[in-house]
Amino acid sequence: MKQKFTGRWSQYKVENLENLLKKMGVGMIHRGIISRVAPVLEICQDGDHFTIQTITTVRTVELKFCVGEEFEDTVQNGDTRSAIAYWDGDKLIVKAVTDDEDSQITERELTDDGELVVIIRFQGVVAKRYFAREIVEST
Repeated sequence: MKQKFTGRWSQYKVENLENLLKKMGVGMIHRGIISRVAPVLEICQDGDHFTIQTITTVRTVELKFCVGEEFEDTVQNGDTRSAIAYWDGDKLIVKAVTDDEDSQITERELTDDGELVVIIRFQGVVAKRYFAREIVEST
């Protein structure tokens, strides 16, 4: 069964992001900003259709795609690329459409504790971002 990612997610922990950004060629100043800003993800999932907004105090990036269809993606260093999303069990994988085996791969997975873990792989470097679902109080 595919996971339901819909919700608002706040980053509370990050591992190895600055090293990943360095490997991607992101400059020192931008690496520092990206590494220190904790994004909020707003994910809307309708079956295999996704809208993911990454919201920070610096900028908001919106990604829309359907699993199994090629789309344009913006990666951590600001470049755009053609990518495709697919399911690997309960993990949502986004991979660049390229012949390069070392291209960026992003995995999104919900843990048994209900947290969202985003794993980013690029040329042998792995970074992880951990998110907790925000509780929306109804009035």
